[in-house]
Amino acid sequence: MGKILFVCYQHGCRGEFLSHKISQHYFFKTLDAKKVNGRTIIDNDFYDKKLLSVGFPQTPKFPLPEDNIVVPSHYYCDKIIPHFPHASFVSIGPPVVTEQFKNDLYERYYCYSTENTLELIGECRDQFRRYNIDATLQEEKKFIADVLKSKSKMTFGDIHCMAMGIEATEQNKRKIFPNLKYYDLTDEIKQNSFVVDYKDVDQVNVQDIIDYCNK
Repeated sequence: MGKILFVCYQHGCRGEFLSHKISQHYFFKTLDAKKVNGRTIIDNDFYDKKLLSVGFPQTPKFPLPEDNIVVPSHYYCDKIIPHFPHASFVSIGPPVVTEQFKNDLYERYYCYSTENTLELIGECRDQFRRYNIDATLQEEKKFIADVLKSKSKMTFGDIHCMAMGIEATEQNKRKIFPNLKYYDLTDEIKQNSFVVDYKDVDQVNVQDIIDYCNK
């Protein structure tokens, strides 16, 4: 069985970038990724980005890899360890939220669009459920179908507006763009992770992380 390294981070903290960077070390199976609007998009996540979705997966048993792999996750060790007791964790600390950070995130996320149907469906499902908690499965399927049938290329900001039932104008997208709140890492997370400050994501020494995984 291979080793699993989860790169845990809050939304917008460049976890896919760091996951891809770490995976380029020979110790791990390399992740395929592309850059769009400054955002790193991983194409071959072993768990199909289930750990980046809204709501922790209800799968009682996750498949285990034969290779050493890196997995980006919006969930931290406190949630993952019961399912992966032998995994290792990198946790990215919260950023200092400046106007520049917010503008960069808006460009990377709200202005992003994809031609990957599975990725698009996943975003539609997440955002529809975020704003319509009590909706039926049929309503969710209709929302996804409406987005897929759209003649214009939908950005993720457009999808947020549609999920909220408002017109997808630039003004509305700016208005609903999240009021960013980031949380400090808990002592439990710090004690069970290799912690990377957000400002150090570009400069972190990958070999230090590999050494941590092999302790």
